[in-house]
Amino acid sequence: MRPVIPSFFSLEPFEAWEQEHAPQIPARAAWFSPGGFQAFEHYFALPAAIRFHQNIGPARITARIHELNGQMKEGLARMPNIQLYTPRDENLSAGIVCFDVKGIKPEQVVKRLLDQRIVASTTPYRVSYARLACSVVNTPQEVDTALRAVRDLT
Repeated sequence: MRPVIPSFFSLEPFEAWEQEHAPQIPARAAWFSPGGFQAFEHYFALPAAIRFHQNIGPARITARIHELNGQMKEGLARMPNIQLYTPRDENLSAGIVCFDVKGIKPEQVVKRLLDQRIVASTTPYRVSYARLACSVVNTPQEVDTALRAVRDLT
């Protein structure tokens, strides 16, 4: 068996994943869990989260995620100093929008957005990009706020 997600229990599978090769030693059982600290409040919240999801319905949630991330992709695509990497076609992407701000490292983009209380992240790959992800709990106004903040970075 080969783990499909990098584990935090051992550096070997994580480094192999990061360097895009198979681990050099035989797999260990612990490699098949991402590991890390267990946030029990998340476990306790699961029944309510599942009810929330079921009440809204997966089709409406999917449509909302596509709508908000579509708004994000369109807004970023119109900015001259932004390189959008996520396909704009909703059949080819969903909830994560990856981009570069010309002249600013992705880590700096994330830091400067966080300074404005906008949570972004970088992709954990050899070539890293800034990324934003809209979910069912976001609003179109929050997407506009994030777009203004990205625009103001340039």
